Amino acid sequence: MKKILFFISIQLILISSLHSKDFQSIEQTEAVLTVEGDIRASMSVSMKKEDQETWRLKSEIHKFGFTFRKETAKFKLLKNKIIPMNWSRKGEADVEFNWKEKTLKFKEKKQEGTLPLTDDVLGPATAQIKLRLDLRKYDISSLPDKLEYRVYYKGKIKKRVFNINGLEDISTPLGDYMTVKVSRERLEDQDREQIFWLAPDLDFAIIQILNDDGKRRVKIKMKKENSYL
Repeated sequence: MKKILFFISIQLILISSLHSKDFQSIEQTEAVLTVEGDIRASMSVSMKKEDQETWRLKSEIHKFGFTFRKETAKFKLLKNKIIPMNWSRKGEADVEFNWKEKTLKFKEKKQEGTLPLTDDVLGPATAQIKLRLDLRKYDISSLPDKLEYRVYYKGKIKKRVFNINGLEDISTPLGDYMTVKVSRERLEDQDREQIFWLAPDLDFAIIQILNDDGKRRVKIKMKKENSYL
């Protein structure tokens, strides 16, 4: 259960509003989501501006009236570039991106270490922001077949591939939308599945996520979203 809830929480940044193609005009946002399937829970996420360039994402997962998972990501948006600064999961993980020294320092429960940092490396949350921003560059009639990124995850930096699977109409508590269907590419021997549905009418916000880790299958849907400058 912890593994699948970890996946859920790092995806919440995808809900945040990006209602302008100008990075400097991205809106602050708060959202509520529902989790259905083998796990039932509710989630809240906020993305707020700390200064002209710096943003902080906070996400929480709630079940039976208790908050049992909190995550925070801090990053900068500069022109057409996303710069991760920190990502943490309360009581379990902390990752620092030191761009001056070109090193990434991490603590993951009992594991800790340092990795070389290159300009294209993204964090667990900022990779999803980059996916949305990149999709905004395309007309929906000429989307790419896939998008690839280098992402830090659990003590390693790996290539993460998102396959673009075409358009699909879906229904959510927020309404009915035409979406772009995107799936995480997996190895043939991996019995896991992750699919995202992004709504062009909501500036490619992800309004639905399917996650199957081989043990539990859940579907996450956007329920409510408020944006403000």
